[in-house]
Amino acid sequence: MASHSVQGDRGRRALQVTLGTLAAIPFASGTAGMLAGPSALPGQSGQVSATLDSEYRFVNAFWLAAAPLIWTSLPRVEQRGGVLRLVLGTAFAGGLGRVVSWRKTGRPYPTMIAALGLELVAVPGLLAWQAAVARAARAQQAPRRGGRANRVAARR
Repeated sequence: MASHSVQGDRGRRALQVTLGTLAAIPFASGTAGMLAGPSALPGQSGQVSATLDSEYRFVNAFWLAAAPLIWTSLPRVEQRGGVLRLVLGTAFAGGLGRVVSWRKTGRPYPTMIAALGLELVAVPGLLAWQAAVARAARAQQAPRRGGRANRVAARR
């Protein structure tokens, strides 16, 4: 029973559920952005230039791609730190871009402020959580791999 508890897996299962659920956000927004264009943005009204529309739809392909990358990392979340750092680090960088935009053009729609919070606060937390799960998994595996010599050394 302990292997299925949060203590037994060091938060691995909770991390998988959290990442899997949160990945639905870029999947939905990327899909909407590609199909509907800038009109998918909350608070957006009126026409935008063809160049802006084209760029917006293009960039949303990256959001759409982020979700499957996260989802395919979930079964081995403790070993997929590189992929998760790349995807989540990109989201963090996007949050920095939102800060620049806010300073240059003014306060965005509240949904974009919530996204900024996820990108600049939740993302580093998720990355730290994944690193802790990975460390715990490595520590749990170390005695098994080394046999008696590692177990004796670990007791000292």
